[in-house]
Amino acid sequence: MLPDPVSVEEFMKQWLVVDLLLPGEFGEAVSNFLMEKGAAGIEEIDEDSKRKRLKAFFQKDRNEKKVLRDLHRYVGSLHALAPKVPRIQLKTTILPEQRWGENWKKFFKPIRISRFVVKPPWSRIRMKRDQIPIEITPGMAFGTGTHASTQLCLQVLGKYHGKKRFSVLDVGTGSGILSIAAARLGAGEVLGVDIDEEAVRIAKENVEKNQVSDRVNIRRGRVGEIKKSFDAVLANVDLKGLMRMKRSLIHHLKDQGILILSGILREEREKVRLHYQETGVFQWVKVTQQGEWVCLTFKKR
Repeated sequence: MLPDPVSVEEFMKQWLVVDLLLPGEFGEAVSNFLMEKGAAGIEEIDEDSKRKRLKAFFQKDRNEKKVLRDLHRYVGSLHALAPKVPRIQLKTTILPEQRWGENWKKFFKPIRISRFVVKPPWSRIRMKRDQIPIEITPGMAFGTGTHASTQLCLQVLGKYHGKKRFSVLDVGTGSGILSIAAARLGAGEVLGVDIDEEAVRIAKENVEKNQVSDRVNIRRGRVGEIKKSFDAVLANVDLKGLMRMKRSLIHHLKDQGILILSGILREEREKVRLHYQETGVFQWVKVTQQGEWVCLTFKKR
C-alpha cells in the first residue's frame, strides 16, 4: 500500500526533540521551564529510582536557538545551586512531522491552570467540584495550554467570572481555548477571530467538543472588521500585533470593560503598557508574570 500523499510544506515541517536525563528532584522544575518555553508536549520517563528522562517537543522554527540557549543557562543555574547533584545530560534530535503525527497523543497530558483543567479528549481524570474542564485536541493552532502566555490569560480570566452573561472578544483565538474558557465561566456571547484558516477550523471543532457552540462563534477575519463592542477583549498575540491593533482593541471594548493582553516578553512589558496607557482611556493596569512572559490587564474608563 502506498503512503498517503503529503504536501511539500507538510513534509518540510520538523520538530526539535530536547532529551534530558536528570536527577528526579529537578524533574518538576525543568518540566515547568520547558512548558514556559512553549513545548508542544513533554514525555516523562522514570529512568530508575533516582533519575528521570524528559523529552520535550518544540516546533522547529527560528526560535529554537533561543530556547536551547535559555535552557543551557537554566540548567547551569540548577548545577550552581546544587553542585553535588549529578549533572543533567542534554541532547537534541530532529523529528519529521510524520513521525510526530504518529506519536503526539501520548505526550499531551492534562494541565491544571487556576480553576481550569485543560485536557485532551482521550484523557480520563477525576475532576474536583470547583474545577472547570476544557477539552482541547492538539493541532497546529496555538493554544493547548502549555505555553505561559496562554496560562496567564486563563489565570486572569478565572478571576473575572462574577458577572454572568458578559460578552467577550478573543483576538487571535488559535485553538479557541480562551473562548471556551470564557463561555465556561458564564459568558453569554463570545466571538473568537483569527486570520489563519486552519486555526479557525480547529477552534470550531474544539468549541463543538466542549458543547459551547450556543455561546461561542469562531470567525476568520481581522479585529477591524468587527462592528460591535464587548465587556472583555482578549489578545494573546505577538508584540507587533499588540502595537498595531491598539485602536481596534480599544474601540471594541465597552466602558468599564476589561482588556487582557498577553504574548508579551518581560523586556517588552513597559513598551506595551505605555503604548496603551498613553491613550488616557484606562483607569488602571495589572501585571501578572510567569517566567519570562507577561500579561497586562487594563480597565477602560
